[in-house]
Amino acid sequence: MNNTKANHDSSYYKNKIDFIRLARTKNIGPATFFRLLKIFPTIADIIEKAPEFLKINNSKVIQICSINDVEKEIEMSMKYGAEIITFFDDEYPALLKEIYDPALTLTIKGNKSLLHKETIAVVGPRNASFHACQFAEKIANDLSQNDIIIASGLAKGIDAAAHKGSLDKGTVAVIAGGIDNIYPHENKYLYNKIFEKGLIITEQAFGAAPRGSNFIQRNRIISGISYGVVVVEAGMQSGSLATARFAIDQGREVFAVPGFPSDPKAFGCNMLIEDGAIFTRGADRVLVEINSARKHLKNFNYNTNFNNENKTTHNPSIDILDINDVNIVRNEIQKKIGFVAVSIEEIISLTEMPASLVNIALVQLELADIISIKHGKVIKK
Repeated sequence: MNNTKANHDSSYYKNKIDFIRLARTKNIGPATFFRLLKIFPTIADIIEKAPEFLKINNSKVIQICSINDVEKEIEMSMKYGAEIITFFDDEYPALLKEIYDPALTLTIKGNKSLLHKETIAVVGPRNASFHACQFAEKIANDLSQNDIIIASGLAKGIDAAAHKGSLDKGTVAVIAGGIDNIYPHENKYLYNKIFEKGLIITEQAFGAAPRGSNFIQRNRIISGISYGVVVVEAGMQSGSLATARFAIDQGREVFAVPGFPSDPKAFGCNMLIEDGAIFTRGADRVLVEINSARKHLKNFNYNTNFNNENKTTHNPSIDILDINDVNIVRNEIQKKIGFVAVSIEEIISLTEMPASLVNIALVQLELADIISIKHGKVIKK
């Protein structure tokens, strides 16, 4: 190996370690991460300088995940036959980059080329009827015969049926725990089959338990890697409705399979159709609509966090700003923010303060659970 390549590989490895360290740091999610990238020139600068700037009355100081912990996770993942990719890696799926809160890292196991193929999600409840499972398996198989990759969540019921129907052509399972944590245990055989023929992905750290909130967050990835989401037999309390909502927010198509009006298992799907989802009785309708979905997503450019907001110039003098200035801006925002959402751009304009100061103050308030920031808008909690 020549010195140039060695230096490049060494630099890439360090940057990747730093990225994963931030991704594994408590209280730093995707939105906060990308906001920090607007404030600090590099990830290394975030690690070095952010803990000091993000102190809030000497409480909730950010403790950056250690290099040792990240290197252990990488090693354990590799031994398990998996690898960790980051938002900036070429392997990261392009569609997922376009959502508002993309996963910072993905741990993947299997055929990673599937991340770059056209994908449709098929989702539904765990306690689905036999007829609904048969339908999900058939539509997944029909779509896969047309070179469409099927994504779902490896749960019982509709998810498992969708994976089975598309197994031979390639299926992607997005799970809610660590890559090594197979849940539910009954799907261990299916997990292993997907590893052989498809792909398993997660944004959770190696060894992480599949906690309740992780399942909802997993759903945004299922829709985020897909051109559209097919919802089969969803009741009003079905988690698949959350996937449909994510899909709508992400500019994806939503396809709903109708059910009998008085059947509680169909209330969710029927409601989606009433609200504008595409009435779907089979794969043909999905195949017709996917062409318009392709064109739509080429122009969608939804990710204001990275694609738009981060085009602003980084402040190279962040290290010489006075922390007292940050405190003044933070207190000003805290006094004036209310329960009506205001865009970050409006706050910068109204405070007449530098964007870097405003962003630091917003991250502080967000970490303190005083405000919530979604889609570039700020609201009091």
